[in-house]
Amino acid sequence: MKFGAVNSSDSRFNRRLALFVLLSFLVLAVAVVLRDGIGATAYQTTDSDGRTMGFNDRLGAEHYLIMVRHFSPMLLFRAEHIYDWILCAAQVVGAVLLLSPARNSTRLTRWYFFLQPVLFPLGVPTLVLAPSLIAGCFKGSMDREGFIDIPFVLAVTQPWWVLTSFAISILLRGPGLGLSRVWGAAREATRIGTRTFVNALR
Repeated sequence: MKFGAVNSSDSRFNRRLALFVLLSFLVLAVAVVLRDGIGATAYQTTDSDGRTMGFNDRLGAEHYLIMVRHFSPMLLFRAEHIYDWILCAAQVVGAVLLLSPARNSTRLTRWYFFLQPVLFPLGVPTLVLAPSLIAGCFKGSMDREGFIDIPFVLAVTQPWWVLTSFAISILLRGPGLGLSRVWGAAREATRIGTRTFVNALR
């Protein structure tokens, strides 16, 4: 059996974990659409009850539909979305690793998800903001400034992705991280060199 490979039952389970990645992508998509949508919506815009979308105005369900209608895909190519594109790419790579376990080491996949907080370090401190922002959208307590005056997309999507990646790294069936192997390889590298470190990890 190939190093890091898993049996067919575990492989099928690991493929299903790609649904977590899909959910994280949907969170990213919704956050971007709402943020760009309200940015393109005039302050004096009103819903059917005449409620405006101005400074500190509470947003209701119909306001969110207005935000979606005002969203334009062209807004995705603005420079401010560079980190969102990077996050999207990370999710695509994660999904590919999960959906093709027969061609990839499970240990490699586990390490990939385990290291996502390193790739997206802002996802860790913003863990305290994400719950209140998401809850505010559902409770009707969110306002325009909640989307515009803070990095809304980053504060929602990156912590969500960090938590998703952590869960996947734990739930994956198959070889663990192999920390003892890494530690042994690192010790060898300090004595002999980088080539030995790579060989020790094989």
